[in-house]
Amino acid sequence: MRSLHAACLALLVCALAILPLSAHATEEDRPIVLIGTGGVMWDYVDPETTPNLFALSEESAVGNLSVRAVHPVACPADGWLTLGAGERAGDDETDNGACRLLEEPVDGTVPHWEDYVASAENSAYSPRLGQLAELTADRNTLALGPGAAIALADENGTVSSYGQIEDYRDLAEGQDLVLVDIGSMSQIEPTVFDETQNRQKGDPLAASFETQEWDEEAIRADMATIDARLGEVLDAIEETTPEARIIVASLSDYSATASTQQVIMEVTGEPGLLTSSTTRRSGLVAATDLLPTLVNGSEGPGDSIVADAGGTAEGNRAAVTEFDSLTKAIKPATGWVYALWGISWLLVFFATLIFRRKPVLRGGALAVASLPASAVLMNGTPWHTAGNPTLVLCLGIAVGSVLIGILSYRLHGRHRAAPAALVAGLVLLSYLLPVLVGSPLALNSVFGALPSVGRFYGMNNMMFAIVGASGLVLAGIIAEKLADRQRAAALIVGLGATIVFIDGSPWHGTDFGGPPVLVVGFLFLALLVSGRRLTWLSSLGILLAGVAVAAFFLLVDYLRPVEDRTHLGDFAQSILDGTAFDVIARKAMQVVALWPLLLVFVIMLAVLWMLWRKKAPISLEQLVHPNGDSWVWTIIALVVVLLGGTLLNDSGPIIFLTGGMVAIPLLASILYYGKPLGARKQKLARDTDEKARGSNRDSTTN
Repeated sequence: MRSLHAACLALLVCALAILPLSAHATEEDRPIVLIGTGGVMWDYVDPETTPNLFALSEESAVGNLSVRAVHPVACPADGWLTLGAGERAGDDETDNGACRLLEEPVDGTVPHWEDYVASAENSAYSPRLGQLAELTADRNTLALGPGAAIALADENGTVSSYGQIEDYRDLAEGQDLVLVDIGSMSQIEPTVFDETQNRQKGDPLAASFETQEWDEEAIRADMATIDARLGEVLDAIEETTPEARIIVASLSDYSATASTQQVIMEVTGEPGLLTSSTTRRSGLVAATDLLPTLVNGSEGPGDSIVADAGGTAEGNRAAVTEFDSLTKAIKPATGWVYALWGISWLLVFFATLIFRRKPVLRGGALAVASLPASAVLMNGTPWHTAGNPTLVLCLGIAVGSVLIGILSYRLHGRHRAAPAALVAGLVLLSYLLPVLVGSPLALNSVFGALPSVGRFYGMNNMMFAIVGASGLVLAGIIAEKLADRQRAAALIVGLGATIVFIDGSPWHGTDFGGPPVLVVGFLFLALLVSGRRLTWLSSLGILLAGVAVAAFFLLVDYLRPVEDRTHLGDFAQSILDGTAFDVIARKAMQVVALWPLLLVFVIMLAVLWMLWRKKAPISLEQLVHPNGDSWVWTIIALVVVLLGGTLLNDSGPIIFLTGGMVAIPLLASILYYGKPLGARKQKLARDTDEKARGSNRDSTTN
């Protein structure tokens, strides 16, 4: 009897152990059905217009899909090509701004495949068309609809199994992967090309000032049509493959001018938000994440999409809809904020030359320098939900900047650099603190990065320029205020190390081009402030320290698990496998594309150099002498950081211009408007006088 009981117990234990494994195996073996569309945005998902989409979202994890590929607007062909390649890909041709109308395969071959291949060969992203077909060669796959055929075509443009969406019931059973194209919608309807031209690679300037003007009634009519097709496919899935894992993704833009966030959801049976290590943001994924979600072993920048369960269906829809509305509002508002900043900057500059009313103009300079901080603070309000979001944002930023300028000016009696110190510190905190705690507050601002450009977390180039400029000005204030040179140098190194760590570490800013030049700038300033001479050996050591810090961040990220890596670790991997040149070449071409700004930038530097040489001929050795002017050293450090950042990053001269627009007003508020010397300068002047008197006494004695 005891033996029988023991046997039963053993069988029960084995059964309990096997059940989870069997369930896991069943989960892995489930067929996948990806239903693709285009132009579908969360703003227009509601129970009346789109009952099927709405009902599906009630039992799904939802998110926004960033569909930006190689062009400002993602056409249907771009979305399906990116899905099949696992990398940004697209059709390089257009007809008067329209996208290509996708056509049925002919004898198993995708039409215009040679155009897609030519586009891939000329792309800086080097997409490998046909990767999805290659990875699923030993599995049963089915493409229903012309877009699905593009994604499942092999490198020669051949699709092995194809049908219409009406054929789902007849063809889907027994398939491991089914892609279904239910059609797309866009502001400009796709067309069969008569005359072709090359599509634009970069965003047009007008896109930074124009709001999206759509026919709401037409959108809802098109959404209803798409939703009806989705309902037909969902009914077919329920009848034929009810066990399938269902993903619905809108793969292309509706906008005709700029990329928009699109709907994506996965049926999980409970509410949740979709995310991936590519974006590190709940409720946001990238189009390049779709391929690794469908199949293992893919190559590319994306990672598998996962569902974070939690919340309510209504709350999750509200979250992704709000983020979608923010991205729609921030694009046109950005141009107007930049214009506001530039005009304000020029007004203060010319008013200084003409009126020379220092108290008022000093406050104006401080207000202009604080505008980036005001933009982040304003982003903590729901400005994008206003009737005229651009106007509300501009007014809010302007009012915030003026208040900061007034508040900081009131400190002018304590020390001439006190107002600038307050503004510089506020700017630093407004950008570094959100990055440190993992908040997208700064990144979502007009000086951050939209998801459409592919920067989903950390610090972008403009944020680096703003932080670097304000940080070095604050370091200059430390150098002037503290009489103890060693203590001042130590504080400058500590400040620089903090900025470098937040900017470059793979846990926070994940910026590659910023840390090396920041290290050089802060160490250069700290060396001279400490009283040491700048020699060729110390200069080489500073440069090597910058390289070492950048390499350290790459190595640390590379040694982390693959699923936890950022683009730093991916770049380290590309260095090892020899593909880093493609990344470097792409970024270099982005800088070269800004050649008009580069030309203006070079001319400005040449003019300033000639004027300076004519007015004050002085050697470089005199400029960097340990007994020299700490503000001259600070300005040199600023030029090194901003010029170096311009050369190392793909934003080019925008980095120098942005950093200069922060640094120059801060420096002016200290050097032009300020009165008393700092403690270190006063001590240095006293030491110089004492040495002079001592020399006179010695000469008299002799």
